[in-house]
Amino acid sequence: MNRVLALVAAVLLLAAASGCGRSEAEGMAREARPEAVSVTVAPVATRPVERTVSVVGTLAANQQADLASEAEGQIVAIEADLGDRVKRDQVLARVRRDVIETKLREAEATVEKADADDTRAKPLRQQGIISEQEYAQVRWALETARARRDELRIELDRTAIRAPFDGSVAARLVDTGNYVRSGTVVFRLVQDDPLKFRGEVPERDVPSVRVGQVMRIAVDAFPGESFSGKVARVGSASDAAARSLAFEALVPNGDGRLRPGFFGHGDLVIRHDEQALAVPRNAISTFAGVTKLFVVDGGVARERSVTLGVDLGDGWVEVVQGVATGMQVATSGLAKLADGTEVVVRTDAAPGA
Repeated sequence: MNRVLALVAAVLLLAAASGCGRSEAEGMAREARPEAVSVTVAPVATRPVERTVSVVGTLAANQQADLASEAEGQIVAIEADLGDRVKRDQVLARVRRDVIETKLREAEATVEKADADDTRAKPLRQQGIISEQEYAQVRWALETARARRDELRIELDRTAIRAPFDGSVAARLVDTGNYVRSGTVVFRLVQDDPLKFRGEVPERDVPSVRVGQVMRIAVDAFPGESFSGKVARVGSASDAAARSLAFEALVPNGDGRLRPGFFGHGDLVIRHDEQALAVPRNAISTFAGVTKLFVVDGGVARERSVTLGVDLGDGWVEVVQGVATGMQVATSGLAKLADGTEVVVRTDAAPGA
């Protein structure tokens, strides 16, 4: 009897030990399984994107002229100076003109006398009193007097140095009292509205550049500001050494703040894409040179390597490879995620938070 009781006790002890082992193994398995990571998600969106080519260049005057005196004499008046904005035909300086005025008065008197001689000679020729040759001499004297008078009028007008176009004075090279000869440069004038932005585009981007495309330009003198222009000319031959093609864009400058010679950085808008794929920037992480994000599908995070495009602002960035519309990407808890991590999507936060 005692032996039977001992055998029953041994069996019960073995069953209890086996039950405890299974419970401990199940508990250890539960402890080894990681908890699901709580994340927020946002859908892959479509956004309009501008495709641009970045260039550098220099602003230059649309026109530039060195204004020389056409008359010889002393400068008696300076009516414009460095930096002044002037209009077409505005007088910038004057050369002494009293001698020419005296000669002009004499020439006008000669014209009056010759015209009177012609008036008297015409009926005499009609009556045959004077010959055709004599009358021709009278006409020649009249035409010569008129030509001399007109020549002096032109010389008198040339004593005023005028602006050939609307622009600004870039340099004044004489002072009042200086004696100038015909051809002496007095002013340098630039047309600064619009200005030319001269730059070069790499050969690979040449097929995308066309006249009329919009260009945004930034200069160091006005940080944070952008000035718009349009492509006006595209070169016909590439620079073999630089592997680039020159172009010019016209930039309005009505307020005169931009100056010829400013160095500028430009973005040439070559096209618009209305359906570019984009994700919140906080969905992107980079490690060891690899840019990636996590796509959430069926409660599991899947790692995706992606290629980024344009920064769209407002916290969004274009993705040109690696995602598709309809996908949900994780926007928080990225440091806790790996490929295959179980996740729980938070519903108490806005998408993309």
